[in-house]
Amino acid sequence: MSQEETLLFVSNSNSGVLPQIKNYSDHLSASHSEGCHLSALTYSPVGMKKEWKRFIREQKIPSRALDREEFRAEFGSIAMTFPVVLVRTRRGLSVLISTDELNRCRSLEDLMNLLQQRLAPIP
Repeated sequence: MSQEETLLFVSNSNSGVLPQIKNYSDHLSASHSEGCHLSALTYSPVGMKKEWKRFIREQKIPSRALDREEFRAEFGSIAMTFPVVLVRTRRGLSVLISTDELNRCRSLEDLMNLLQQRLAPIP
């Protein structure tokens, strides 16, 4: 990945503290089909999980977290499912981790392993 790239972690939730708490409680009650699995994995009711924050900070590529409303305000109404992890380059956006792949992650460790695999340089 080059310096001109940015990871975009786009959640399927609304911004603000109350939607994040609702999303987390939905995830705990196994009704996360309406919430955001990405947010449930990376956030607790009190904020971003320390392990995730450290992991993101250690990556060689800058990243941003957006909710779906922020994404649409910045990039328009692109046909896309959320949550999703994208790579933004000068050429545009490409999917790094799809919604289905994110939803198959059962733990934060699964997500971090998948992200490391995708970010590893191709031989």
